[in-house]
Amino acid sequence: MSRSLERSVKFVRPGRYIMNMLIFLLVVGAIIYYLSPWSPQPTNLLIDSFNANPALNGLILGVLAVGIIYNLRQAGVIAPAVRWVEAFRESVDPARSRLPRAPSLINAMSKLLLDADTRAGRLSPESSRAILDSIGTRMDEGREMGRYLMNLLVFLGLLGTFWGLLETVNAVGATISGLANTTGAAEDAVAQLIKNLEQPLSGMGTAFSSSLFGLGGSLVVGFLDLQAGQSQNRFYTDLEDWLAGMTETVRNGGKDGSSYSTDGDLADAINALESALAANTDMQIKAQAGQTSELKDEIRALNRTLIRVGGGE
Repeated sequence: MSRSLERSVKFVRPGRYIMNMLIFLLVVGAIIYYLSPWSPQPTNLLIDSFNANPALNGLILGVLAVGIIYNLRQAGVIAPAVRWVEAFRESVDPARSRLPRAPSLINAMSKLLLDADTRAGRLSPESSRAILDSIGTRMDEGREMGRYLMNLLVFLGLLGTFWGLLETVNAVGATISGLANTTGAAEDAVAQLIKNLEQPLSGMGTAFSSSLFGLGGSLVVGFLDLQAGQSQNRFYTDLEDWLAGMTETVRNGGKDGSSYSTDGDLADAINALESALAANTDMQIKAQAGQTSELKDEIRALNRTLIRVGGGE
C-alpha cells in the first residue's frame, strides 16, 4: 500500500499560482492605465496624488516593487524542488550520480533521502518528521519577509496620513493667525484666506495620497503572498504524502538489536493485550466469587456458634 501511495503522488508545479499572480498584476496594471493620462479617458489623478509627496510615495512604490519580486521568487523556488524530487523518483542509478544539485529548500531532505538508499530506499519515521519540519521551518521563515513588506506598506501609508494631517493642522493654525492680523478691506482678507488655504490642502493631499499608495500596495503584496503561500503549502502536502509512502515503520526488537515491522505486530500485540485483560478479569471475578463464598461460610458458622451459645445459656 505504501509503495502504491508513493507512486500515485503527483507533485503540482507552481506554474498556475505564478500565472494567477501575473494575471492579478495585469489587472492592477490595467486599472493604473485607466487612471493615467494615456487612457481613453485621460485623468491626472494618480500623477497628482504622487506629486503630493514624491519622496514618501516613491518609497512606497519602491517597497511595493520589492514585495512583488520577492513573492514571485517565493513561488518560483518550488519549481526547482519539484524537479529535483521528480528526478530522484525517476532515477534508476543506485549511486544517484546524475541527480541535479538540490536547492536550498530541500537540501536537508536530499541528504536524508540519499542516505536512505542504504536501507532499500526506506525512511525511518524520525527522518520523515525531520524532513517535514525542516522544510516547513524554511517556508515559514521565507514568508515572514513577505508579511513584513505588507505591513511596512500599511505603516508607510499611515505615516504619510499623520504627516499630512500634522501639516494641515499647522497650516490651519497659521491661516487663522494671519486672518486675525489682517487689517485691510474685506476683499483683501478673502484673497489672503484663499491663498493661505493652499498649504492646508497640500497637507491633506499628502495624507490621502500616501494612504492610497500604501493601502493599495498592501493589497497587491497581500494577494501575491497568498498565492505564494498556497504554492508552498501544496508542495508541502504533496511531499508529505510522498514521504508517507517511503517511510518504513520499524522499531527495535529484542536485545540482539533485530527489528520488526509494527504493521502486523501492532495488531497482534493489541489482541494479546485484550486477551490478557480478559483472562485477568475472569481470574479476578473467580477469585472474588471464591472469597465471597468463603465469607458466607464463615458467617453461617458464626451464626451457628452464636445459636448454640445462646441455647446453652
